[in-house]
Amino acid sequence: MSEDPSPEIFLDQLDDALQACEFDRVGEMTASIDPGLFSVDQATVALNMLRRKRRFCELGGMANAFIASGFDAPVFRRQLAQALIDQHRLDMAWRVLQVSDRQAADDDPERPEITGLIGRTFKQKYVEGGEAADLQKAVSAYQSGWERRQGDYRWHGINLAALLKRAERDHVNVDAPVPASTIAAEILTEIQRKRRNMGLTVWDYGTAMEASFALGQEQDAVKWASQYVRHPGADAFELGGTLRQLQEVWEIDDSDLGRQLIPVFQYELLQRDGGRVSANAMLEIKKDAFEAIYGSEAYVRIEWLQSLSGITQGVARVHNTTTGEPFGTGFVVRGSDLCPAWGDAPVFVTNAHVVSDQAADESPLGPGDASAEFTRMPGRPKAALGEKLFHSPKVKLDCWICRIVLPDSTPRLGTTFYNPLVPASGDRPQRIYVIGHPKGGDLAISMYGNDLVGYEMPYVHYKSPTEGGSSGSPVLNRSLKTFALHHKTREALKVNEGVLLEQIKQGI
Repeated sequence: MSEDPSPEIFLDQLDDALQACEFDRVGEMTASIDPGLFSVDQATVALNMLRRKRRFCELGGMANAFIASGFDAPVFRRQLAQALIDQHRLDMAWRVLQVSDRQAADDDPERPEITGLIGRTFKQKYVEGGEAADLQKAVSAYQSGWERRQGDYRWHGINLAALLKRAERDHVNVDAPVPASTIAAEILTEIQRKRRNMGLTVWDYGTAMEASFALGQEQDAVKWASQYVRHPGADAFELGGTLRQLQEVWEIDDSDLGRQLIPVFQYELLQRDGGRVSANAMLEIKKDAFEAIYGSEAYVRIEWLQSLSGITQGVARVHNTTTGEPFGTGFVVRGSDLCPAWGDAPVFVTNAHVVSDQAADESPLGPGDASAEFTRMPGRPKAALGEKLFHSPKVKLDCWICRIVLPDSTPRLGTTFYNPLVPASGDRPQRIYVIGHPKGGDLAISMYGNDLVGYEMPYVHYKSPTEGGSSGSPVLNRSLKTFALHHKTREALKVNEGVLLEQIKQGI
């Protein structure tokens, strides 16, 4: 039996796994720690690493493990509360924060953090439920943090200003002694003074951006945002929190300012979060949004993103026609791409373990039970799956291809039968992309941390943050051509596995 690694080795390995977006490995590592080996400082570092990459499930599990082992410092319950809030377990987070609030002395460095999370809890409750009492509790918590002037109290102040502005829009009366504009102006003055004296942190740029919102200074907001998203300290936690604030509290999605800022924050978050973005977030990817932040020369890949956004319309959620229960993903290609005899009409491709007429495949859907819902097409059209054209058992090519009747405007995914090269050791990774409906939810795109690993015919292996429901997803190369059909995770190899289209074509 192997011994647990020392905390120093564990922290190095955890950092490597987080940076490589190997989240299954992160889960295994955090679930098997021996808390008794860690000092308070080492435990705190581990929790902060998980928080920075927004691994809130693992963060909550580790924080719980340390608390159960006798770690009494307020930071551990505060981190547990953070994890619970970001998993929308708000009532439980509030109970944890009540304990922390009693535990922390007034001069404890954790006091501002606890106060801020109390505000965050009720802010989230208001966003999700719309109860005026929750908005007042959030305002009161942030007001307390702002008035105490402890730590970096500006984050309490900017949240207070944002909520006062939200209260104005929602016509909710809240008790606050000063208006949002006064708070925002004071924050900007302090940040400008700090910039002259000692330089700014990543949070200062984001705070100044929001303060500019509160004062109606949109051009200044864009300038601050430009410096914020490119700051080396802006990791997934910072950008994710700001994006949530822009959308849920400031509600700028449908404004001109939102169309400039939201796509940029989504783009930058993707590169740090190591995973998926909802395809719905890519509805309006416009070049001028990026140019407002980066200038006209910096981000030429916007056309690539626009192409990717268009492709998503040809990917569908596979569900039970009667109950609506989702079971996987599928996609549309031109029939002649796979078999000349099928003609140019669209055909639908998914896994045999999702749809099949053979008992051995153990699929939840028979061909007469299954429909495809194109969630990114206008009106979200649904189409019954038609005549079977090709089947290969799940233990072989795991493939089901059938006819489908669709609007002419439905995109057909491009295909390729030339497989991406596995890079030599030390070369830049070969990146691939998976589009699917993980856990039956919104269509999502696995964009980062998706490195090609190798081939084991008829399969391709890759790292990608996919989940259940992604079965039947298309696997795309850098040129956005589909070269494989995603079908499962190989736990022993720590990789995901897809069936190569060239092998399916040979089978046909």
